[in-house]
Amino acid sequence: NPSTGDLSAAGNITAYFSDDRLKDRIRNIEEPLKKLSALNGFYFTPNAKAKQLGYNDKLDVGVSAQEVESVLPQVITNAPIDPEYKAVRYEKLIPLLIEAIKEQNQEVQRLNAKIALFETVLNTKISL
Repeated sequence: NPSTGDLSAAGNITAYFSDDRLKDRIRNIEEPLKKLSALNGFYFTPNAKAKQLGYNDKLDVGVSAQEVESVLPQVITNAPIDPEYKAVRYEKLIPLLIEAIKEQNQEVQRLNAKIALFETVLNTKISL
């Protein structure tokens, strides 16, 4: 089935638009770590229905469109094989990953500051 084959390109593929001059920002993604924690990356093989639709029987990795839809519905679209099924626009998950890393980094910095404070207090008590 040609609609389920791989897409290959020799050059770069650019989709959508990224220029900030074309966007009215609303807000950053809220609670990105909570959203990311609700998702599972997993290994899978196509089930019988997927094979009927023409997908190759091979081990692959992915996420669940339904799980993604529950936290970031904007990245879900109809599957190209049949609009009855859902698909994830994986490149649209990158903003969630960026915000989650930033949130996690803030927590690491907060914990490092707390550790430094505890070390200072401990060293002060030991030298007394």
